[in-house]
Amino acid sequence: MNAIKIIVLIIAAIVVGQTTNWEAADQVAVALIVLLVLAWSWSRFSLRGLTVNRRVASDRTQVGQLLTEQVEIRNGGRLGRLWLEVLDQSTLPNHAVSRVVNVPRQGAIAWEVVTRCVRRGRYRLGPLAFRSGDPLGIFPKRSVAPELQEIIVYPAVIPLESVPVPTGLLAGGDALDRRTPFTTPNIAGVREYSPGDAFNRISWSTTARTGRLMVKEFDLDPTADIWLVLDLQGGVHRTASRPLNFVPNADGAFPLEAWLDSTEEYAVTIVASLAGHFLRQRRNVGLIASGVHLEVIAPDRSDRQLVKILEDLAVATADGGLSLGEVLVAEGRRFSRHDSLVVVTPSTDESWVATLAEISGKRVRTAAVLVEPETFAHAPSSLMAISGLVAAGIPAQLVKYGDDIAATLAVAPGTMAGRYRG
Repeated sequence: MNAIKIIVLIIAAIVVGQTTNWEAADQVAVALIVLLVLAWSWSRFSLRGLTVNRRVASDRTQVGQLLTEQVEIRNGGRLGRLWLEVLDQSTLPNHAVSRVVNVPRQGAIAWEVVTRCVRRGRYRLGPLAFRSGDPLGIFPKRSVAPELQEIIVYPAVIPLESVPVPTGLLAGGDALDRRTPFTTPNIAGVREYSPGDAFNRISWSTTARTGRLMVKEFDLDPTADIWLVLDLQGGVHRTASRPLNFVPNADGAFPLEAWLDSTEEYAVTIVASLAGHFLRQRRNVGLIASGVHLEVIAPDRSDRQLVKILEDLAVATADGGLSLGEVLVAEGRRFSRHDSLVVVTPSTDESWVATLAEISGKRVRTAAVLVEPETFAHAPSSLMAISGLVAAGIPAQLVKYGDDIAATLAVAPGTMAGRYRG
């Protein structure tokens, strides 16, 4: 627009100079033409030779942790880049990379950006847009450095070492007749050695007796598989209608609960924390998440299992159409008397309580964590759901908005009904 205005002035000066023979008007027109040419030339080369290098320590992080990114802009041109506006188009919340910098000729400028990750999800770092031009702003110029990097922010995994394990989740019972690659106390038999078998599984006594290299096979130990069911039905979750004033600790850091502003975030964090807790105990943990697409992760205790669960939970959203009761009915065939089932939900609908009681009646050990929705925003009372769980003898934990998750889950399940605040 500024260029158009100057062109209009040039035309006006030429017209005035030619019609009035006023020499000063002709000089003004020439000066404006020279200015326009210089400004166009400056703008044309203002963004040439710029390259960007963005580095992050890891493309995986968690809610509450700091993400550190190193940004470097290098100028390969012979002229310095003054007043270069850098516009970041990253999708990570609160990631403040944008600024105005001066880049010396044949040099570089770098800075560090530290961002507190406050929301789980999959995000994009980049691209960076450059905006510059001539000093008068007559010909603004813009270019984009297309470098992109994807990062995933996992939900927080809160340490739950002090959480009492409900009776239904304790080890015990008959050994399961299922082979496992893990070493357990239950030896199922021996077989000949195959390439890749661990040396610590070799049965030396059998090897000496048979004259052939023999290894031991193991059955799963009698520890029950643990299924975590996350209710992601869209209509039952609530976003907090008011902020809470959390007090930072001595180091100036806020508790993880400060970043949880909805029943969805609380429920996801609780499931992630329970998964981490039970996997540290070498338990088989599986996940069922009832979003728009039902996600099922089979029980496992390998080192990769927690990563698989966190990858799924990082992008899970409360957009499911099935109620928790419908999910429990549809997936009920997965649960046997060897399994334990923990439901995490904000639903106040009593139907899922009845379905969970039916599953419990089939000797499946059940428990529930109810994220109380009326403490977040206006929602139906959870009194009837809590009463139904107590009446069915199902251990229940009640989590309210602002609660310390680790401290709340550390309370014995049988006492949780007393925490209800109607």
